[in-house]
Amino acid sequence: MITSFDDYLIHQTPQALAQVGTTDSNAYDRYFLEGFIEDGSLMFGAAFGLYPNRDVVDGAFSISFDGTQYSLFASGRAPIERGESRVGPIRVEILAPMRNLRLLIDDQARGFFAELRFDAATGVIDEGRQTMTDGARTSVDLTRYSQLGTWSGVIQVKGRRIALEGRRVLGIRDHSWGVRPLGGGGSTRWAPQICWFWGPIFFGDECLHWHLNDNPEGEIPDRFAALVPRVTSAGSGPLYMRDTGGEYLFPVAFTPRYRRGTRRVEHLEVEIHDKRGPRMKLEFIPDQRLLFSLMGLGYTNKAWEHGAWRGELMVDETAWPSREQSPLFPRNWHMHHVCKVVRDDGAEGTAILEQCLFGPHPPSELVGVTEGWQAA
Repeated sequence: MITSFDDYLIHQTPQALAQVGTTDSNAYDRYFLEGFIEDGSLMFGAAFGLYPNRDVVDGAFSISFDGTQYSLFASGRAPIERGESRVGPIRVEILAPMRNLRLLIDDQARGFFAELRFDAATGVIDEGRQTMTDGARTSVDLTRYSQLGTWSGVIQVKGRRIALEGRRVLGIRDHSWGVRPLGGGGSTRWAPQICWFWGPIFFGDECLHWHLNDNPEGEIPDRFAALVPRVTSAGSGPLYMRDTGGEYLFPVAFTPRYRRGTRRVEHLEVEIHDKRGPRMKLEFIPDQRLLFSLMGLGYTNKAWEHGAWRGELMVDETAWPSREQSPLFPRNWHMHHVCKVVRDDGAEGTAILEQCLFGPHPPSELVGVTEGWQAA
């Protein structure tokens, strides 16, 4: 099927662009967007995904403030034209590639409205290709880029209007595509275990973005870090790390401490190396007042798992206390914190810290599938 994008010299396979280069039903293409007020009083995020071999598109918007997290979900049939990044009341617009975008939410009947603009503060960080296998099957094969920046605009939720102008609102956008497990998948041979940390860090004149995924033996098979300068978003051309400067680094060790009886990170230290050896140590101190569950964007959310067919258009909402009664409830396994970060050279910054902790992780004294941490 020929579409308007086929008019450009951008083809990667002999197929038209409406057909992706794999028949895997888990093929996807997704935006992830997130922002937070630096004082930790508010955090919001959005996810928008296209699943071409399922003919599905879905999106979510979620915001946490004043002790409650609100979410809006939408799902429908994928558009034929790939330039249409909209489903129901949720829309993402690229204003200038690799520089600025707009997130629009308009469901005033349910009490949700947002008009938000992201402006880049770093060049785009190429995270490269990530591949994982599950038995004989390739379960993850994707490429991702990320960009740190600032947000402006206005949000209205349930009659509460929140203007972001005049506030320091930091955040990140990432875009990934390829193959990853989606809703309604087949069998898996994966052990029920994940120990994942991720997050953008904003220092005075530079930023660091990183992630690590550790196995039960403490081998950190998947790790990434990039230290990049902060730049101005003025102008119209794309901003790339390769042009603005920066370097790739390696998380090599981490030491977490959890709140007793939970899997909620209370303190985290991470050691970062470059090619020559030790480079820096980071201390993360989460602000426990504000919690943001990734279930609010569909991750690990069985009711709104990504890529599931729900008909031509379905829209729904939910809300819950952000301080869940039980810290071991599943929505608390995968969550974000606003953190203070202290570098061993004395520099201080602000960060998002993502944690996803499921199953045993002996190196940090986590046992069982969901059991909370008990100090030795």
